[in-house]
Amino acid sequence: MFGKSLRILAIVLMGFSAAMMVLGGIGTICIAFWPEKYPTLSMMVPYKPIYQVAAITTIVAGLFAVRATMRLRRFQARHVRAAIIILLVSLATAGVKMYFSSKVRGSVAPTNIRFYLSLLTMVYLLILRWPGVWQRVRTESPDDQSGQIGTGIAAIVAGIPTLTVQYWAASTHVLQGVNYADVWHWQLAVVGWSLIAGGVWLLLRCWSKEARFNLAGDSDLQSPPLPF
Repeated sequence: MFGKSLRILAIVLMGFSAAMMVLGGIGTICIAFWPEKYPTLSMMVPYKPIYQVAAITTIVAGLFAVRATMRLRRFQARHVRAAIIILLVSLATAGVKMYFSSKVRGSVAPTNIRFYLSLLTMVYLLILRWPGVWQRVRTESPDDQSGQIGTGIAAIVAGIPTLTVQYWAASTHVLQGVNYADVWHWQLAVVGWSLIAGGVWLLLRCWSKEARFNLAGDSDLQSPPLPF
């Protein structure tokens, strides 16, 4: 049970990190490609190439992080290793953005959220890879449901910031009275609600399987053996 809980938490943290990578990369597109359009971002024009590389790399890393989250359902060593590598890329791009944003704009938000979340997730996965811990965490049974449960919770957790990005990112994305974190409102709403609906469906599916398994087990226990 303890190992199952550790696996679920790892998948949830990775899914959350993946969502923040994708959202962070998308949120950097304006400052990376068109800072000259906004007076408050004009000082970032000389740094466009750096931010362009960071934005594209972050989005690609985020997509790979989504794939890594789904592969963690089996929780094998190679899948954990791949997730750690992706998190290192996220830390690198976030660190570069934080350095230049602090130097030029005097602010590192909201990239700092992604940085510390990626760091937390990576440290947690490294701890799970310790030999003593890994023996308890690795999946031992092909019928184990922790992967599906973790993926379902991760989808719900990822859907929440996707739906609410226009609120928690507004402080750094309101330019000339326009909240640019809400520009893709309906697109993000569709993705966010789809993640939540998919996560709920996975959890209900796990619950249904568990209920059928318990019912079958009870029937076997209650049925007396045949006399022939």
